[in-house]
Amino acid sequence: MKVLLINNFSQNLLVGGVENYLVELLKYNNSINSEIEFYWYGKDSKDTNWIQKFYNYSTTSEIKRIIDTFKPDLIHCFGVGAPVTPHFMYHAQKKKIPVLQSFRDYYYVCPKNFMLKDNGEIVQNHTSYIECILHHQPKKNILYDSFLALKHAYHKRILQKNVAHFLTPSIAVTNAIGKHLKLKGETLPNPSLLNLSNETMLAEDYILFVGRLDIEKGVTTLLKAFEKVSEKFPQEKLLIVGNGNEKNDLIAFKNKNNLTNVEFLGSKNRDELSNFYAKAKFVVVPSEFLESYGNVILEAFAFGKTVIISDLLGLKNEVEHYETGIIFPFGNIEKLVDAIQNLLENSFYKKQLEQNAKQYVATKTLKNHFEKLQSIYTQVIENNQI
Repeated sequence: MKVLLINNFSQNLLVGGVENYLVELLKYNNSINSEIEFYWYGKDSKDTNWIQKFYNYSTTSEIKRIIDTFKPDLIHCFGVGAPVTPHFMYHAQKKKIPVLQSFRDYYYVCPKNFMLKDNGEIVQNHTSYIECILHHQPKKNILYDSFLALKHAYHKRILQKNVAHFLTPSIAVTNAIGKHLKLKGETLPNPSLLNLSNETMLAEDYILFVGRLDIEKGVTTLLKAFEKVSEKFPQEKLLIVGNGNEKNDLIAFKNKNNLTNVEFLGSKNRDELSNFYAKAKFVVVPSEFLESYGNVILEAFAFGKTVIISDLLGLKNEVEHYETGIIFPFGNIEKLVDAIQNLLENSFYKKQLEQNAKQYVATKTLKNHFEKLQSIYTQVIENNQI
């Protein structure tokens, strides 16, 4: 079975979770000598002009040539939008090659992707681009937001005409994509890509945040909450791992409020990140946009750690159902303070959540994920032949 993987970026440009996932997927495939031959197409640069974001002739031509030479049985798409645009799908359809699309966020439901209105309400129905441009978050300017809406509508129609099946990491995203794009698909949860080893079992030392330092990640809310927590627990430390556009503003907030027990550590590689998870008391994921999944949650679970998450995370239902962490209303500083103090004060409750987290993540192995993915590939190919 030949599978062409198409993503905006290549393995030489590890932008985020999708690229890290693909790297681990290919490593695992090679390690077990499976029957699948993968070819990953992506660009080594983010650079594109406005025309290329709308229709990238160069990447489309490159992918068409790869389709003709590699002759895949299936094309599995991930990030598609820029620098890769979806026009190659027409060529795949002519060649009678099915396209499987993995939606990892809400972009193809709402181009703003936060899925939030100005008043903080979650976007339930996205029916008006005018409403989106004027009243959905985040906002840049009318010209940019209008172009984004036009690009979104154009690319969305291409996907609706050419995608045979879709995958998402959570039930919430599956329901949203199925409803808004009128496509057939299913949920395939992300696997845990970090694993606990006995060598990393160290004494718990701090509260941990891992992620991009951008406004939608809610780090400002976390700092404000931790400032209040520190009044009662001055010995506690908060470590923040990651980089982003808000880093300087967050450091300025720390300095202004004399938060000497907060450390910004920048980005870390996977081995370093494992050590940080191993020594954490628990992990906080305070996202303030509708996030499709939350890989940091799975990573924390893999190290036997419980989590505090906002109610906008895609794994919210699982965390609630399996009692693996605490959920607070996004942006609510007082509720976040209560959650942090609850875990610091109630060791029995914390241990119970940690045990539940270990049991939950035990089934989210890359092996199980790969076997299910392989089954989906086979089914999509067979359905295309009918």
